[in-house]
Amino acid sequence: MIEDLILLPRDRVTYEKLHASHGDLTIANSCAQYILKKGWHSLSFLRRGSVQIQQIAFTTTMIVAYARPFAGGRGKGINFPERLLQYDDEQAAFHEHLLKLRKQEYAHTDASTISVRPLKGSLVTDIQSIRDTSFSPDELKLFLAMTQGVSGRIQQRLDEIRRSGS
Repeated sequence: MIEDLILLPRDRVTYEKLHASHGDLTIANSCAQYILKKGWHSLSFLRRGSVQIQQIAFTTTMIVAYARPFAGGRGKGINFPERLLQYDDEQAAFHEHLLKLRKQEYAHTDASTISVRPLKGSLVTDIQSIRDTSFSPDELKLFLAMTQGVSGRIQQRLDEIRRSGS
């Protein structure tokens, strides 16, 4: 017989946040593994055919899924427990870079990142800067280590919360 575990309200909300965060980080990690496997380390506009949109889709999903746990949520008002990150300086800098990418390039249209030059012509009416992101193999390996580490710490915290319940 399966029984619900009774948790304190705060523990329940934390558990739900961490469970969802673990799922997001798993998706982000899987995308990074696929990008690394495919060798998509140059900008996507250099690709041909459907590979370009595939690279864009995997890169976008990686960034958005990774950043989702750390974005201010609407709803139950709980933030990701920063103590679970435990990143070194290089990882912390890459974490901030990813959050900035998500905020300025992928989740919102930040005017500071847009550059368009209107032209008088009828065939070519404007020139827009290309908004594209790629990651080196070393960055992807760093990312994989980051997500695996924090996912393991999330799992440990979930286990602690479960043990505290009745």
